[in-house]
Amino acid sequence: SAMPYLEGAVVVIDNTSGGIRALVGGRDYAQSKFNRALAPANRQVGSAFKPFVYTIAFSHGLLPSTAISDGPIQPGEIDGAGNWSPANSDGTYGGTMLCSYGLIHSRNTMSVRVGQFAGLDAVQKVANDLGISKNVPHGPAIYIGSFETDLKDLTAAYSIFPNAGVRKQAYIIERIDNQQHKPIYRSAHILTPALDPGAAWMTSRVMEEVLTEGTAASARSLGFKLPAAGKTGTTNDYKDAWFLGYTSTLTCGVWVGFDQPTTIIPRGYGAALALPVWVQVMNKAAQHYPAEALQPTMQLQHTTVCSISSQLATTGCMGAGTAYDIDLPTVKVPTAACQVHGGAQWPFAQQPPGVPQQPATLPGRFFRSFRRLFGGR
Repeated sequence: SAMPYLEGAVVVIDNTSGGIRALVGGRDYAQSKFNRALAPANRQVGSAFKPFVYTIAFSHGLLPSTAISDGPIQPGEIDGAGNWSPANSDGTYGGTMLCSYGLIHSRNTMSVRVGQFAGLDAVQKVANDLGISKNVPHGPAIYIGSFETDLKDLTAAYSIFPNAGVRKQAYIIERIDNQQHKPIYRSAHILTPALDPGAAWMTSRVMEEVLTEGTAASARSLGFKLPAAGKTGTTNDYKDAWFLGYTSTLTCGVWVGFDQPTTIIPRGYGAALALPVWVQVMNKAAQHYPAEALQPTMQLQHTTVCSISSQLATTGCMGAGTAYDIDLPTVKVPTAACQVHGGAQWPFAQQPPGVPQQPATLPGRFFRSFRRLFGGR
């Protein structure tokens, strides 16, 4: 039966193997044996799904430095949305911001526009492929997590980020020995490429800033000082609070809520309810799983891009104030100069070795989506 008090669940996964190192299904097993970490204990995922939307967009050519509108969603702006116009959780709107700001501060309007760029079919497919959910509705509300999943599957999906886009199937039992102490079962360590490695790294780098200046910045004041990345999650009417994050060695997911979905507290954000639990778990785990800096597994290149076109910056971009320095995976560095502002290619926009300068052309996806990124139809 449902417990009348606030419940929670925790899952911790070893990034190296996929082995589940901790799984807590509730606050008191003696009072309730229902495991809230596993299906069928599915809950709305909310903002915790946003990193996957951004990763797909990054794999299609968007950059963390691309400018996105934080203004209200206009009727007809988002494909398949009709008059649906999601607001930001704090009820405010901003101007044009860097794409990374939308994830760091969990802005719904920006995230929906990023989802529009990523494509509804692609976002739905990644949710299915990563095992997050097999029943994701086909509608733009999925860009901000309006579907359900369980904590174990969502935590396993997050472990893809510290593994450079590779999915390591989560398991509980490592091996079983017989009476002669010989193994009769060993868990198969199944590895599957799941996300574009460069795009996964860019998302991970942005999520590091979630813990330093974004929605989870309070982790530092709560006593967590290790290198890490993660994302808060809050659902409609504050019925579910999530925090999912990882160090170089472990990925941990926390869910907090009532068994019968109801508002926990007004403004019950994931940072206020789930993050403190995550901090305590990960600080304790670090005694046995020491964390190091999150390192890229691919070569990076420092370059200067235009925040409007996401192409190599030109002198025109410098004059317009849209040139932005950024470290990108070499395979993600643009190869064409910005045609929006014109001018000569900016000398600090470094081309990959052996790649000749190309005439300025915007990719087709950018050309089609350009107006919508800025809040137009």
